[in-house]
Amino acid sequence: MSEPMSLEDLHDKMLAAIPQLPRRLAVSARHLVDHPDDVVICSMREVAAQAGVAPATLVRLARTLGFADWAGLRAVYAAHLRRSPVRYADKAKAAVALDGAQKLVTETFAVQQANLAYAAEANAPETIAAAAAILAKAKRLYVAGFMSCRGPGLTFTYLCKMLRPNVELLGGEGSSLIADLAMLDEGDAVLSINFQPYGREIRLIAEAVRESGASLVSLSDSRASPLSPHAEVTLLFSPESPSFFPSTAGAAALVETLSVAVLAQLRKKATDRIQEIEKQLYASGTYDKSTQ
Repeated sequence: MSEPMSLEDLHDKMLAAIPQLPRRLAVSARHLVDHPDDVVICSMREVAAQAGVAPATLVRLARTLGFADWAGLRAVYAAHLRRSPVRYADKAKAAVALDGAQKLVTETFAVQQANLAYAAEANAPETIAAAAAILAKAKRLYVAGFMSCRGPGLTFTYLCKMLRPNVELLGGEGSSLIADLAMLDEGDAVLSINFQPYGREIRLIAEAVRESGASLVSLSDSRASPLSPHAEVTLLFSPESPSFFPSTAGAAALVETLSVAVLAQLRKKATDRIQEIEKQLYASGTYDKSTQ
């Protein structure tokens, strides 16, 4: 018996088929990729209404993708929802159940190392260079990282401000995500960092990118994330962890690597900027000269 299709494989199949699909089927496929939870939570009629198509169109899409009917396609989404994401409380109980703190610490380091290895293996150097080129040439660069992804987002914002002007963290202090997204324009770029469970901000970013014509680079746990259809480049990291909370070690390593790639794109402009900022840091007393 063959293995059941995963949601990632189904979305890959949809994304590959969209350019050849009739318009209404393509619209339906994009909606399913963008709103995977709704496929399970809502009825077929509700999903069709949200996508702006007739229910029969969803049935045709399912059959085009090799399913007997809508129920067969929906079953892939339902199976995925049952499998993941594991709730943080459940993972906390599993972590406590490990035999002693030493075993938990050892396993945590081992998983973090595996996450770093995955980030290196999953993202070809030319793919990282392509993402860096988009971020380097953008008129303005916005970074989207929320909840646990805020840390990697802040790191990239800090590093990239050392390399080029006009770098901002979306929804930062003294601003709001809605107001920031309203400023997006063609020629701008957004770097989004996200993993399951995806926050509501994802849909807002997708809509703003689509309407503005801005470029999008997505750092995500899956090629089938809600932002993948809108991203020019998708880079992958694993949030796996034996702890109760997902790991951001892979994301942190990826943003640091991406900042180095941006430096390589900007070359002398970036090195001159770094030199000037460093000079001002010393002149202002920000660095303690007695420790140098």
